[in-house]
Amino acid sequence: MAGSSYPVGATRNQGETLALSTTVASLGIPPDFHQAIVYNPATDFRLHMNPRILDAVFFDESAATGSEYVNTSSSVNLVTDLTDRSTGTGTGTTLDSSTTSDFLYICLYEPTAGIRIVIGSANSTANTTLAGAYRKNDDTWANLSVTDGTASGGVGLAQTGAVTWSAKTDWKSAQLVGPHGIADEKNSTSGIGGTVGFWMRLSWDEALDSDTEITEIWTLSNDTTRGYYRAGQEYGLSFDRSRVGAVEAVLASGTDTMQITWVRTVH
Repeated sequence: MAGSSYPVGATRNQGETLALSTTVASLGIPPDFHQAIVYNPATDFRLHMNPRILDAVFFDESAATGSEYVNTSSSVNLVTDLTDRSTGTGTGTTLDSSTTSDFLYICLYEPTAGIRIVIGSANSTANTTLAGAYRKNDDTWANLSVTDGTASGGVGLAQTGAVTWSAKTDWKSAQLVGPHGIADEKNSTSGIGGTVGFWMRLSWDEALDSDTEITEIWTLSNDTTRGYYRAGQEYGLSFDRSRVGAVEAVLASGTDTMQITWVRTVH
């Protein structure tokens, strides 16, 4: 059998644009794509590679004991559902009519200062406030003081937007469910929530609309140490997809439209 040929060959590419301004803009990296060619025509920019979402688990309080934690939605793995931009199937019925006792848990490769939520079917329940919490290093759930960009007219999860908070330095890496799990119900279905990473949870203070769907989630950066890039030049980027799940960019002034060619390679 012949050995590998380097540089690694490409098997697919696709293009996308990202409107840039002085407000941070971001994109999740499409599944199974490992490289990108980035070009900004007229304005210098700064760019970050953001942590990957490792796992996603929904807690359904109404389910039987031991089965409250699930990672599937319409027979699709929930983390794939939330981060697979090729299919855009979203969370399906997972969030439909979710009560105030239900949670969406998200496991991150590294702590972040926010997530981008793409809404597929908007919640319309009046006065819904979205809340967030993270697993603190004293083994408690600590509140995140979120700024909710998904809110519209006092309704959370009503539109696509960024959910942000102040960066945390005391976030603990742990399992959600398992022998050393941090969840209240540790004897849940085998294998669910066993991923080790930085867990957070989203909750809501009103029962969600009967058709509420999140299509995608990706992370935002924990800091502002973005790299510097010059306008009018193409930059080739390679991603470690076990750690990186999104990119974000911002301008010092003005506006521009970034052109991105995603490249899938043999691996």
